[in-house]
Amino acid sequence: MKRTLSDRLLRSLARPQFTSQEVWDQQLRGFGCRASKRGIVSFFAMRRARGSGKSIRIKVGNFPAMSLSEARDRARDLLLEMQDGIDPRIRKAEEARLEAAKQASTFAAGAETFIARHVVSKRTARSIENLIRRELIPRWGERPLADITRADVVALIDEIVDRGHPEAARQAFAYTRRLFGWAVPRYGLDQAPTDHVSTKDLIGAKSFRRRVLNEREIALLWRATAGSEAAYFGPYARLLLLLGVRRTELGRATWLEFELDAGRWLIPPGRMKSDEPHSVSLAPAAVEILRSLLTSHARGTSYVIGGGPPIHYSRAKRQLDAAMTAVNGGKAIPRWTWHDLRRTFRTGLSGLKIPPHVCELAIAHGKQGLNRIYDQHEYDAELRHASAAWAQRIMDIVGSLPDKVVPLHGAR
Repeated sequence: MKRTLSDRLLRSLARPQFTSQEVWDQQLRGFGCRASKRGIVSFFAMRRARGSGKSIRIKVGNFPAMSLSEARDRARDLLLEMQDGIDPRIRKAEEARLEAAKQASTFAAGAETFIARHVVSKRTARSIENLIRRELIPRWGERPLADITRADVVALIDEIVDRGHPEAARQAFAYTRRLFGWAVPRYGLDQAPTDHVSTKDLIGAKSFRRRVLNEREIALLWRATAGSEAAYFGPYARLLLLLGVRRTELGRATWLEFELDAGRWLIPPGRMKSDEPHSVSLAPAAVEILRSLLTSHARGTSYVIGGGPPIHYSRAKRQLDAAMTAVNGGKAIPRWTWHDLRRTFRTGLSGLKIPPHVCELAIAHGKQGLNRIYDQHEYDAELRHASAAWAQRIMDIVGSLPDKVVPLHGAR
Protein backbone atom coordinates (compact mmCIF):
# COMPACT_ATOMS: atom_id res chain seq x y z
CA MET A 1 0.00 0.00 0.00
CA LYS A 2 1.27 3.46 -0.93
CA ARG A 3 0.28 6.56 0.99
CA THR A 4 1.87 9.80 1.97
CA LEU A 5 3.19 9.13 5.45
CA SER A 6 2.04 11.60 8.08
CA ASP A 7 2.15 11.83 11.85
CA ARG A 8 -1.60 11.22 11.98
CA LEU A 9 -1.30 8.04 9.93
CA LEU A 10 1.62 6.81 12.01
CA ARG A 11 -0.31 7.37 15.25
CA SER A 12 -3.20 5.35 13.88
CA LEU A 13 -0.83 2.50 12.96
CA ALA A 14 0.73 2.58 16.41
CA ARG A 15 -2.18 0.61 17.88
CA PRO A 16 -2.75 -3.12 18.06
CA GLN A 17 -3.91 -4.46 14.66
CA PHE A 18 -5.41 -7.73 13.40
CA THR A 19 -2.57 -8.03 10.88
CA SER A 20 0.74 -6.36 10.28
CA GLN A 21 0.91 -3.67 7.58
CA GLU A 22 3.49 -2.09 5.30
CA VAL A 23 2.98 1.39 3.96
CA TRP A 24 5.23 2.84 1.26
CA ASP A 25 5.71 6.57 1.26
CA GLN A 26 4.48 8.36 -1.85
CA GLN A 27 6.74 11.32 -1.10
CA LEU A 28 10.08 9.43 -1.03
CA ARG A 29 10.50 6.38 -3.21
CA GLY A 30 12.04 3.41 -1.37
CA PHE A 31 10.97 4.69 2.05
CA GLY A 32 8.18 3.21 4.14
CA CYS A 33 7.06 1.90 7.49
CA ARG A 34 5.88 -1.39 8.92
CA ALA A 35 3.30 -1.70 11.68
CA SER A 36 3.23 -4.95 13.63
CA LYS A 37 0.09 -6.50 15.11
CA ARG A 38 1.17 -5.13 18.50
CA GLY A 39 1.31 -1.60 17.09
CA ILE A 40 5.08 -1.22 16.84
CA VAL A 41 5.86 1.10 13.91
CA SER A 42 9.32 0.98 12.35
CA PHE A 43 10.71 2.93 9.39
CA PHE A 44 12.74 1.27 6.63
CA ALA A 45 14.59 2.10 3.43
CA MET A 46 14.81 -0.37 0.55
CA ARG A 47 16.51 -0.27 -2.83
CA ARG A 48 18.50 -2.47 -5.15
CA ALA A 49 22.13 -1.39 -4.89
CA ARG A 50 23.83 -0.41 -8.14
CA GLY A 51 25.83 -3.32 -9.50
CA SER A 52 23.93 -5.83 -7.39
CA GLY A 53 20.95 -7.95 -8.26
CA LYS A 54 19.74 -8.00 -4.65
CA SER A 55 17.57 -5.48 -2.90
CA ILE A 56 18.84 -4.11 0.39
CA ARG A 57 16.39 -3.38 3.19
CA ILE A 58 17.60 -1.41 6.19
CA LYS A 59 15.73 -0.45 9.33
CA VAL A 60 15.90 3.30 9.90
CA GLY A 61 14.27 3.62 13.33
CA ASN A 62 11.08 3.33 15.37
CA PHE A 63 8.19 5.76 15.69
CA PRO A 64 7.72 7.87 17.81
CA ALA A 65 11.29 7.71 19.17
CA MET A 66 12.34 8.86 15.67
CA SER A 67 10.20 11.54 14.09
CA LEU A 68 8.86 11.21 10.56
CA SER A 69 10.98 14.08 9.23
CA GLU A 70 14.12 12.63 10.81
CA ALA A 71 13.32 9.20 9.37
CA ARG A 72 12.81 10.64 5.88
CA ASP A 73 16.15 12.48 6.02
CA ARG A 74 17.96 9.38 7.26
CA ALA A 75 16.29 7.17 4.65
CA ARG A 76 17.17 9.63 1.88
CA ASP A 77 20.86 9.41 2.83
CA LEU A 78 20.74 5.60 2.87
CA LEU A 79 18.96 5.41 -0.49
CA LEU A 80 21.54 7.71 -2.07
CA GLU A 81 24.30 5.45 -0.78
CA MET A 82 22.62 2.39 -2.27
CA GLN A 83 22.12 4.26 -5.52
CA ASP A 84 25.90 4.86 -5.58
CA GLY A 85 26.58 1.14 -5.09
CA ILE A 86 27.36 1.34 -1.37
CA ASP A 87 25.84 -1.14 1.05
CA PRO A 88 25.25 0.92 4.22
CA ARG A 89 25.42 -2.23 6.33
CA ILE A 90 28.95 -2.98 5.09
CA ARG A 91 29.94 0.66 5.54
CA LYS A 92 28.62 0.69 9.10
CA ALA A 93 30.46 -2.52 9.96
CA GLU A 94 33.69 -1.08 8.55
CA GLU A 95 33.24 2.13 10.53
CA ALA A 96 32.70 0.06 13.67
CA ARG A 97 35.83 -1.95 12.91
CA LEU A 98 37.86 1.23 12.36
CA GLU A 99 36.51 2.78 15.55
CA ALA A 100 37.36 -0.36 17.51
CA ALA A 101 40.86 -0.32 16.03
CA LYS A 102 41.15 3.36 16.88
CA GLN A 103 40.08 2.74 20.47
CA ALA A 104 42.50 -0.17 20.76
CA SER A 105 45.34 2.08 19.62
CA THR A 106 44.62 5.03 21.90
CA PHE A 107 47.33 5.99 24.33
CA ALA A 108 45.18 4.87 27.27
CA ALA A 109 44.62 1.40 25.78
CA GLY A 110 48.29 1.05 24.88
CA ALA A 111 49.37 2.23 28.31
CA GLU A 112 47.07 -0.26 30.05
CA THR A 113 48.46 -3.09 27.94
CA PHE A 114 52.00 -1.90 28.64
CA ILE A 115 51.28 -1.94 32.39
CA ALA A 116 49.68 -5.39 32.28
CA ARG A 117 52.26 -7.10 30.08
CA HIS A 118 55.52 -5.28 30.73
CA VAL A 119 55.43 -3.20 33.90
CA VAL A 120 53.81 -5.74 36.23
CA SER A 121 56.92 -7.93 36.33
CA LYS A 122 59.31 -5.09 37.14
CA ARG A 123 60.80 -4.42 40.55
CA THR A 124 59.54 -0.81 40.45
CA ALA A 125 56.18 -1.75 38.90
CA ARG A 126 54.20 0.24 41.44
CA SER A 127 56.02 3.52 40.90
CA ILE A 128 56.01 3.13 37.10
CA GLU A 129 52.27 2.43 37.05
CA ASN A 130 51.52 5.33 39.39
CA LEU A 131 53.48 7.77 37.26
CA ILE A 132 51.84 6.60 34.01
CA ARG A 133 48.38 6.95 35.54
CA ARG A 134 49.17 10.31 37.15
CA GLU A 135 51.09 12.11 34.41
CA LEU A 136 50.57 10.40 31.05
CA ILE A 137 47.09 8.88 30.75
CA PRO A 138 45.17 12.01 31.89
CA ARG A 139 47.07 14.05 29.29
CA TRP A 140 47.04 11.75 26.25
CA GLY A 141 44.53 9.02 27.12
CA GLU A 142 41.99 9.45 24.29
CA ARG A 143 44.50 10.30 21.59
CA PRO A 144 45.82 7.63 19.20
CA LEU A 145 49.32 6.49 20.06
CA ALA A 146 50.49 7.48 16.58
CA ASP A 147 49.32 11.08 17.15
CA ILE A 148 51.57 11.76 20.13
CA THR A 149 54.37 13.98 18.88
CA ARG A 150 57.80 15.00 20.04
CA ALA A 151 56.36 18.43 20.85
CA ASP A 152 53.81 16.77 23.17
CA VAL A 153 56.59 14.97 25.04
CA VAL A 154 58.66 18.14 25.36
CA ALA A 155 55.61 20.07 26.65
CA LEU A 156 54.99 17.39 29.28
CA ILE A 157 58.58 17.44 30.54
CA ASP A 158 58.74 21.26 30.54
CA GLU A 159 55.54 21.42 32.59
CA ILE A 160 56.89 19.07 35.27
CA VAL A 161 60.21 20.94 35.40
CA ASP A 162 58.32 24.24 35.74
CA ARG A 163 56.53 22.78 38.76
CA GLY A 164 59.94 22.48 40.38
CA HIS A 165 60.39 18.72 40.06
CA PRO A 166 63.28 18.03 37.68
CA GLU A 167 63.84 14.48 38.96
CA ALA A 168 60.16 13.65 38.50
CA ALA A 169 60.46 15.03 34.96
CA ARG A 170 63.46 12.78 34.37
CA GLN A 171 61.46 9.77 35.54
CA ALA A 172 58.45 10.75 33.43
CA PHE A 173 60.62 10.96 30.33
CA ALA A 174 62.29 7.62 31.08
CA TYR A 175 58.94 5.83 31.43
CA THR A 176 57.49 7.59 28.38
CA ARG A 177 60.48 6.48 26.31
CA ARG A 178 60.17 2.94 27.63
CA LEU A 179 56.45 2.81 26.85
CA PHE A 180 56.84 4.04 23.28
CA GLY A 181 59.84 1.80 22.68
CA TRP A 182 57.58 -1.10 23.63
CA ALA A 183 54.67 0.19 21.52
CA VAL A 184 56.49 0.89 18.23
CA PRO A 185 56.67 -2.72 16.97
CA ARG A 186 53.31 -3.72 18.48
CA TYR A 187 51.20 -0.89 17.08
CA GLY A 188 53.04 -0.34 13.82
CA LEU A 189 54.28 3.14 14.71
CA ASP A 190 56.82 4.65 12.36
CA GLN A 191 58.88 5.96 15.26
CA ALA A 192 58.65 6.92 18.92
CA PRO A 193 58.09 10.59 19.81
CA THR A 194 60.94 10.25 22.30
CA ASP A 195 63.48 9.48 19.56
CA HIS A 196 66.26 12.05 19.18
CA VAL A 197 65.25 13.75 22.45
CA SER A 198 67.93 14.17 25.10
CA THR A 199 67.12 14.46 28.79
CA LYS A 200 70.22 16.59 29.18
CA ASP A 201 68.88 19.09 26.65
CA LEU A 202 65.41 19.05 28.18
CA ILE A 203 66.19 19.01 31.89
CA GLY A 204 69.91 19.53 32.21
CA ALA A 205 72.66 17.32 33.51
CA LYS A 206 71.64 15.00 36.31
CA SER A 207 72.84 16.16 39.70
CA PHE A 208 73.88 13.31 41.97
CA ARG A 209 72.95 13.46 45.63
CA ARG A 210 75.82 13.29 48.09
CA ARG A 211 73.89 13.74 51.32
CA VAL A 212 74.92 11.50 54.21
CA LEU A 213 73.80 11.80 57.80
CA ASN A 214 76.56 12.90 60.12
CA GLU A 215 77.12 11.33 63.54
CA ARG A 216 74.96 13.86 65.35
CA GLU A 217 72.08 13.26 62.92
CA ILE A 218 72.45 9.48 63.23
CA ALA A 219 72.20 9.80 67.00
CA LEU A 220 69.12 12.03 66.68
CA LEU A 221 67.49 9.51 64.34
CA TRP A 222 68.10 6.68 66.80
CA ARG A 223 66.66 8.64 69.70
CA ALA A 224 63.64 9.74 67.59
CA THR A 225 62.85 6.13 66.70
CA ALA A 226 62.62 4.90 70.30
CA GLY A 227 59.40 4.17 72.14
CA SER A 228 55.87 3.19 71.21
CA GLU A 229 55.21 6.55 69.53
CA ALA A 230 57.66 5.49 66.80
CA ALA A 231 56.14 2.03 66.29
CA TYR A 232 55.14 2.80 62.69
CA PHE A 233 58.42 4.24 61.39
CA GLY A 234 61.02 3.41 64.05
CA PRO A 235 62.01 -0.20 63.25
CA TYR A 236 61.94 0.60 59.53
CA ALA A 237 64.27 3.59 59.85
CA ARG A 238 66.71 1.76 62.15
CA LEU A 239 66.91 -1.28 59.87
CA LEU A 240 67.51 0.88 56.80
CA LEU A 241 70.39 2.56 58.62
CA LEU A 242 71.86 -0.72 59.87
CA LEU A 243 71.51 -2.71 56.64
CA GLY A 244 71.94 -0.18 53.82
CA VAL A 245 69.17 -1.72 51.69
CA ARG A 246 66.80 0.14 49.40
CA ARG A 247 63.51 1.28 50.89
CA THR A 248 61.33 -1.11 48.85
CA GLU A 249 63.61 -4.07 49.54
CA LEU A 250 62.84 -3.70 53.23
CA GLY A 251 59.32 -2.27 52.90
CA ARG A 252 58.07 -5.35 51.04
CA ALA A 253 60.14 -7.97 52.87
CA THR A 254 58.22 -10.98 54.21
CA TRP A 255 59.13 -13.29 57.06
CA LEU A 256 59.76 -16.20 54.68
CA GLU A 257 62.95 -14.43 53.56
CA PHE A 258 64.58 -14.35 57.01
CA GLU A 259 66.66 -16.85 58.95
CA LEU A 260 67.03 -14.98 62.22
CA ASP A 261 68.92 -17.72 64.02
CA ALA A 262 71.51 -17.72 61.23
CA GLY A 263 71.52 -13.91 60.99
CA ARG A 264 70.65 -14.00 57.29
CA TRP A 265 68.14 -12.31 55.01
CA LEU A 266 67.82 -13.49 51.40
CA ILE A 267 66.09 -10.93 49.18
CA PRO A 268 64.53 -12.60 46.12
CA PRO A 269 65.53 -11.39 42.62
CA GLY A 270 62.10 -9.90 41.91
CA ARG A 271 62.74 -7.07 44.38
CA MET A 272 66.37 -6.45 43.49
CA LYS A 273 67.46 -3.85 40.97
CA SER A 274 69.93 -6.36 39.52
CA ASP A 275 67.25 -9.06 39.22
CA GLU A 276 69.56 -11.34 41.21
CA PRO A 277 69.06 -12.59 44.77
CA HIS A 278 70.98 -10.76 47.48
CA SER A 279 72.05 -12.13 50.86
CA VAL A 280 72.13 -9.59 53.69
CA SER A 281 74.14 -10.31 56.84
CA LEU A 282 72.17 -9.38 59.95
CA ALA A 283 74.14 -8.01 62.86
CA PRO A 284 72.80 -8.84 66.34
CA ALA A 285 71.31 -5.33 66.62
CA ALA A 286 69.30 -5.90 63.44
CA VAL A 287 68.18 -9.36 64.59
CA GLU A 288 67.00 -7.86 67.88
CA ILE A 289 64.83 -5.32 66.04
CA LEU A 290 63.40 -8.02 63.80
CA ARG A 291 62.58 -10.28 66.73
CA SER A 292 60.71 -7.42 68.36
CA LEU A 293 58.52 -7.28 65.25
CA LEU A 294 57.91 -11.02 65.15
CA THR A 295 54.69 -11.52 67.10
CA SER A 296 52.46 -14.54 67.53
CA HIS A 297 50.23 -13.08 64.83
CA ALA A 298 52.98 -12.87 62.20
CA ARG A 299 52.58 -15.15 59.21
CA GLY A 300 55.20 -16.45 56.82
CA THR A 301 53.95 -14.40 53.90
CA SER A 302 53.06 -11.25 55.86
CA TYR A 303 55.16 -8.10 55.62
CA VAL A 304 57.88 -7.70 58.23
CA ILE A 305 57.29 -3.95 58.43
CA GLY A 306 53.73 -3.25 59.52
CA GLY A 307 52.46 -6.79 59.03
CA GLY A 308 49.57 -5.59 56.84
CA PRO A 309 49.72 -3.25 53.85
CA PRO A 310 53.22 -2.10 52.83
CA ILE A 311 54.54 0.83 54.80
CA HIS A 312 53.69 4.24 53.33
CA TYR A 313 57.18 5.64 52.75
CA SER A 314 56.23 9.33 52.61
CA ARG A 315 54.02 9.19 55.68
CA ALA A 316 56.66 7.33 57.67
CA LYS A 317 59.28 9.87 56.63
CA ARG A 318 57.07 12.80 57.66
CA GLN A 319 56.50 11.25 61.05
CA LEU A 320 60.21 10.57 61.51
CA ASP A 321 61.13 14.13 60.49
CA ALA A 322 58.69 15.50 63.05
CA ALA A 323 60.10 13.23 65.76
CA MET A 324 63.69 14.20 64.93
CA THR A 325 62.77 17.88 64.97
CA ALA A 326 61.21 17.43 68.42
CA VAL A 327 64.27 15.60 69.72
CA ASN A 328 66.44 18.36 68.27
CA GLY A 329 64.73 21.03 70.36
CA GLY A 330 62.32 22.09 67.62
CA LYS A 331 65.00 22.67 64.97
CA ALA A 332 64.66 20.68 61.73
CA ILE A 333 67.83 19.19 60.30
CA PRO A 334 68.71 19.70 56.61
CA ARG A 335 66.49 17.74 54.24
CA TRP A 336 67.38 14.09 53.71
CA THR A 337 65.74 11.06 52.04
CA TRP A 338 65.41 7.37 52.82
CA HIS A 339 68.01 6.62 50.15
CA ASP A 340 70.49 8.85 52.00
CA LEU A 341 70.60 6.19 54.72
CA ARG A 342 71.93 3.74 52.13
CA ARG A 343 74.61 6.25 51.17
CA THR A 344 75.38 6.80 54.86
CA PHE A 345 75.79 3.03 55.31
CA ARG A 346 78.14 2.74 52.32
CA THR A 347 80.20 5.76 53.38
CA GLY A 348 80.38 4.43 56.93
CA LEU A 349 81.82 1.12 55.74
CA SER A 350 84.62 2.97 53.98
CA GLY A 351 85.25 4.93 57.16
CA LEU A 352 85.73 1.60 58.96
CA LYS A 353 88.41 0.61 56.41
CA ILE A 354 86.27 -2.15 54.93
CA PRO A 355 87.77 -3.09 51.51
CA PRO A 356 85.94 -1.29 48.66
CA HIS A 357 84.89 -4.50 46.89
CA VAL A 358 83.29 -5.77 50.11
CA CYS A 359 81.56 -2.42 50.61
CA GLU A 360 80.07 -2.68 47.12
CA LEU A 361 78.91 -6.25 47.67
CA ALA A 362 77.27 -5.16 50.92
CA ILE A 363 74.93 -2.85 48.98
CA ALA A 364 74.27 -5.45 46.25
CA HIS A 365 76.56 -3.92 43.66
CA GLY A 366 77.89 -6.90 41.73
CA LYS A 367 81.51 -7.72 41.06
CA GLN A 368 82.98 -5.64 38.29
CA GLY A 369 84.73 -6.60 35.06
CA LEU A 370 86.46 -9.97 34.88
CA ASN A 371 85.99 -10.42 38.62
CA ARG A 372 82.45 -11.54 37.81
CA ILE A 373 83.96 -14.51 35.97
CA TYR A 374 87.16 -15.29 37.82
CA ASP A 375 86.35 -14.39 41.43
CA GLN A 376 83.71 -16.84 42.64
CA HIS A 377 84.43 -16.31 46.35
CA GLU A 378 81.17 -15.53 48.21
CA TYR A 379 82.74 -13.17 50.82
CA ASP A 380 80.23 -14.30 53.45
CA ALA A 381 82.66 -13.90 56.38
CA GLU A 382 83.81 -10.50 55.14
CA LEU A 383 80.23 -9.29 54.77
CA ARG A 384 79.32 -10.52 58.25
CA HIS A 385 82.31 -8.62 59.63
CA ALA A 386 81.31 -5.45 57.74
CA SER A 387 77.72 -5.66 59.01
CA ALA A 388 78.81 -6.21 62.60
CA ALA A 389 81.41 -3.44 62.45
CA TRP A 390 78.87 -0.92 61.12
CA ALA A 391 76.27 -1.90 63.73
CA GLN A 392 78.88 -1.45 66.46
CA ARG A 393 79.77 1.95 65.02
CA ILE A 394 76.09 2.96 65.18
CA MET A 395 75.90 1.86 68.81
CA ASP A 396 79.03 3.89 69.61
CA ILE A 397 77.51 6.96 67.94
CA VAL A 398 74.19 6.52 69.73
CA GLY A 399 75.93 6.15 73.07
CA SER A 400 77.75 9.44 72.53
CA LEU A 401 74.57 11.53 72.37
CA PRO A 402 74.32 13.60 75.57
CA ASP A 403 71.10 13.56 77.56
CA LYS A 404 70.77 17.29 77.15
CA VAL A 405 70.11 18.04 73.51
CA VAL A 406 71.83 21.01 71.91
CA PRO A 407 69.70 21.78 68.85
CA LEU A 408 71.21 21.37 65.41
CA HIS A 409 70.30 24.25 63.11
CA GLY A 410 68.72 23.43 59.74
CA ALA A 411 70.11 24.51 56.41
CA ARG A 412 69.72 28.19 55.72
